[in-house]
Amino acid sequence: MKKTLQYIAILLCGIGIASGCSKFLTEKTDGQVFDNVLSSQEGLESALTGAYKGLNTPWSVGLLNGTFHQMVAGADDVYCPTGDANGTQFDICGVTDSNGSFGSTWNGLYKVAIGANAVINHYETCTGDANTIKVIAGEAYFLRAYAYFMLVRLWGEIPLILSDSYDPAETTMTSSTEAQIYEQIEKDIDNAVNMLDDTRRNGEIGRPCKLVARALRAEIYLTEAGWPLKKDGYYKKAADEAGAVLNASAQQGFVLEPNFSDLFINDDTKDCLTSEDLFVIPASTTDNIVFYGAWSEPSEIGGWDIVFAEAGFMERFPDGIRKDLTFYTECENDKGETVSWENWKMKHPGLLKLMKYPQSGVRGSSSSTIPAHMLRLSQTALTYAEAKARSDGPDEAAYNWINQIRTRAGLQELSGLSTDEFIEAAVDERAWELAGECVRWFDLLRLEMVPSTNADKNPDYDLQVNVKDRYTFPIPASETLLNPNLNK
Repeated sequence: MKKTLQYIAILLCGIGIASGCSKFLTEKTDGQVFDNVLSSQEGLESALTGAYKGLNTPWSVGLLNGTFHQMVAGADDVYCPTGDANGTQFDICGVTDSNGSFGSTWNGLYKVAIGANAVINHYETCTGDANTIKVIAGEAYFLRAYAYFMLVRLWGEIPLILSDSYDPAETTMTSSTEAQIYEQIEKDIDNAVNMLDDTRRNGEIGRPCKLVARALRAEIYLTEAGWPLKKDGYYKKAADEAGAVLNASAQQGFVLEPNFSDLFINDDTKDCLTSEDLFVIPASTTDNIVFYGAWSEPSEIGGWDIVFAEAGFMERFPDGIRKDLTFYTECENDKGETVSWENWKMKHPGLLKLMKYPQSGVRGSSSSTIPAHMLRLSQTALTYAEAKARSDGPDEAAYNWINQIRTRAGLQELSGLSTDEFIEAAVDERAWELAGECVRWFDLLRLEMVPSTNADKNPDYDLQVNVKDRYTFPIPASETLLNPNLNK
């Protein structure tokens, strides 16, 4: 873990002051750092900024690089062309420990966790405004829960680091079990819910509030109910938590957008925020992202031919406005002729949600000020619908929420389904509504559906996966070479 633990030193040596609305992600590294820096509210704030930056440092670490989209390509909604060896490994579920697309996500999430550790381990002895310090700590607990929730779903057994200073013993540590990781995640998200305020601190969109933490807790419970833990009673816990979020959402300003067309505008000249954004990673001219744009655009319009939609998934997708606004299927060539995706170089449709050019008219743009939508109210609504059906059977609220989403998509409302039929419809609705949003892969894992969805791929276009018992990734070789105990 020497490489990962380097982030502790980098974080503590790079502490600075962060302020302002869109600038709270900006790290300042000038000035000398003293041993007691974390004894002040200002120092805590700086450590928290370092944790947030682990989510997004373009071309370096975090989730907002195109490589993260590659990592969920084992699902049936995302395709990576065979010309990109790293992406193809993910697409066919044949990832090796030397894959070059691992690093940014692994290192970024541990940067988040270690930055959060610095806050969590010092806030109780910190001087400053008591309520502000409590909320800062609540944000840190939320971020650590989020980071380990991502890590454990991607890699399975991983090292659980809760320290904020270098400890030589951690270079020989073994990985913790998934059950141990989730136990810590639950403790952290419970603390976040208890310590955060009802509103976002300073009104800044990228910060969680209590309701956002509860929405994340619902997703955690939903995952624990499925593979690999399959914990009894957790579908009910997920339904109860998601239901509480939905019942309070409108009062706190979170409502479903009436028009699907308003969800993914992807134009740098607009703010691109929605009324159903629960957790977003913000962007600005000084803190841009590389989540949307060239990564996910075909070379025919100046893109990089790295991330596409799977043909079989698009073919099964229900017709309507949501389908039209999820996929990009034709473009004009240099002669002004319309060319369909079957005749593009990579012979796959694009994921319009992840593109910029069709919405903004800017070709080949790799960076943007568009916020990354990481958790939407519609996901919480579908979590409630599925979890409620699996625990007590679908109720009126479950039908109401799923039908709001279907009506917005131009589909008929559901009614009179058996419990099993409703569950199947809810799982499908999550696939259609959240296509390309890095959710489908995790759903397929918890429901052990990777083999069955593989059978539905279009053999003329899509890659077949290597069917196996586990689909979590190996720990990067850069870590196990330094600490072979991580393989034990």
